[in-house]
Amino acid sequence: MPIRRVILYSNGVAYIERRGVVTGNAEVNLSFKQSQVDDVLKSMVVLDLGQGRIGAVSYNSSQPASARTAEIPFSIDSETEDSDQSMGGLAGVLAQLQGARILVTSSKGTHAGSILTVEKIALTKTKDSEKTTLPSLHRLVIASESGEIISVELSDVRSIKLLEDGTRRNINEFANATASTRLRDAKTISIASTGSGTREMIVSYVVSAPIWKTTYRVVLGDDGKPFFQGWAIVDNVSDESWDNVQLSLVSGSPVSFIQNLQKPLYRYRPIIPIPDDLNLDPQIYDAEESGSGVGYGSGSGVGSGSGSGGGTGTVDVSGNRITSNFMSLLPGAQTSLSDALQAGTSGVETAATGRELGDLFEYRIEAPVSVERNRSALIPIVQTRMEGERVSIYNESARKDRPMGGMMLSNTTPLTFEGGSLTVLDGDAYAGEALMERLKPKERRLISFALDLGTRVSTKSETDLRPVQLIKVVNGVFQAHYFRQDKKTYTLSNQTDKVKTVYIEHPVRVNWELAESSTKPETVTERYYRFRVVLEPFAAAVVPVVEQLGQMDSYQLASFSQQQLDLFISRRYIDAALRQRLEKLIALRGSIDLVSQKMQLLTAEVTSITQDQARFRENIESLAKTPEAKQLITRYIAKANEQETRLEQIEAERKAAQAEKERLERELSVEIKNFEVK
Repeated sequence: MPIRRVILYSNGVAYIERRGVVTGNAEVNLSFKQSQVDDVLKSMVVLDLGQGRIGAVSYNSSQPASARTAEIPFSIDSETEDSDQSMGGLAGVLAQLQGARILVTSSKGTHAGSILTVEKIALTKTKDSEKTTLPSLHRLVIASESGEIISVELSDVRSIKLLEDGTRRNINEFANATASTRLRDAKTISIASTGSGTREMIVSYVVSAPIWKTTYRVVLGDDGKPFFQGWAIVDNVSDESWDNVQLSLVSGSPVSFIQNLQKPLYRYRPIIPIPDDLNLDPQIYDAEESGSGVGYGSGSGVGSGSGSGGGTGTVDVSGNRITSNFMSLLPGAQTSLSDALQAGTSGVETAATGRELGDLFEYRIEAPVSVERNRSALIPIVQTRMEGERVSIYNESARKDRPMGGMMLSNTTPLTFEGGSLTVLDGDAYAGEALMERLKPKERRLISFALDLGTRVSTKSETDLRPVQLIKVVNGVFQAHYFRQDKKTYTLSNQTDKVKTVYIEHPVRVNWELAESSTKPETVTERYYRFRVVLEPFAAAVVPVVEQLGQMDSYQLASFSQQQLDLFISRRYIDAALRQRLEKLIALRGSIDLVSQKMQLLTAEVTSITQDQARFRENIESLAKTPEAKQLITRYIAKANEQETRLEQIEAERKAAQAEKERLERELSVEIKNFEVK
């Protein structure tokens, strides 16, 4: 069944459609590589367009050929030098078919009967008393239905017909098994169709295939309409040629995967032992709890998901060929390469139409295509004029001192151009090469193909912290908001006598934005700001790009200091009213600090008195053993009494200080809580 249609996808698969005519009960056999079978089983569609009915679609098992031939009740050995010792070839096969009914045709006629045996007769030749062994002679011995025993020399046999279906089936299975051994990477899928008369069958499937590629040519002109020509590269890596097939090329990324379907899979089942005692005992079951049961099969059904987006209809966006004949050549004039291309007299016809398929785009080649097996082809898909402007593109990360020469290409066609390489011709000369990403209708794309040696670019970077723009006080935190500004100045110089258009690509940084003082970009992409600059001949231009990043400094009001207040006053962050409120907080904070210092001094005094009293007790214990100690002991006791009085005073002062501190802290807390600036 020949291939009639091929659709190649940019995600690495191919849709193959075969069409053929069958008669009566038919079987169609298709051969595939082992690696293709899973895709074929997953995607095959079979249609009988007549009154036939499609039966089973079968394929040979993944079981090794040795295991399959082991189930066949005979084997075939090739003839060797040792054939006289053990029969091989035809004699060996017939010997293993003992009892099979056959029809033998030889020079002596036709005989039907059952095989009894294959007789081997050793032959010798004697000459001059020397005996020479000759090749053995084999005779086929059969018994006819009339009881006659017939012997026929195998060398005289012209044909042998097997009369039993089982024997013929075994021979065919053996042949298929040995063929699969020889073609290890091949599998045959058989499609059975039952019916009557002549009718058409269609078989389609999806298999893995090389990604189709695109390559383009652009001829620059002075009219702002570059001539655009596109080619597709397709590869036929199969073992079958494409003869006059309808070819389509689809760009996009449909979901595709591989699933192992050809390998037999088995599910584990538990092994249950045979019970020793088959007596049935009464069974007692627990009662069900009310409302706790779940009905079997009450879950939601599988397959209720929605289909992929993108629409189901197709829109024909190009009913005719997209060709161009904008220029007519003068009679007798020598035709240049660029003129021939742009005039449409190159002999290249882009017999392709384009249409959208949801989120995909299809190039349908109108003329039949032929590609021999294991060969590739270059097929024209588009030839038209486009909108374009010669420009230079400067990107500091690509080159610091000079921009790249290129063009701004606008897709004014209804076609989607898949990404690929692009060769640029300027007049009749080669100008350079570029890579182009996918270009959809109405999109513009910068393309660079050479270094612009007529333009020089220099850059200068500066960083500045701008004054505070906003003051906030929230939840006891003083926030000063300001901007950090980075300024990059691009200086461009045109060193030619022609007007130049330069695009500057400045990187977009996360959380940064352009300041009001910055040059405004023409466009913004995901990664770059693009600034368009027109340079007059031998002129220069300066392009400042100013970016700013919002930053914030925060201060806790509870620990706000006089030094910070003086800083804010000097930088004019705050007004007079806010200054008074902050000064009150600082005064409260200072009062709290003074009370805390007083409490620390009282604590230190208590510690000193405690140490003195411990020393007094030690001295009294030592002096009590001497008669002269009475006067000193009296003195120590008096001193201790004075210290006890002082400890009582300190405790009263510390309680008063603690109360004062708590009052001031409450007042500070209320002030901070009520201190909000938004």
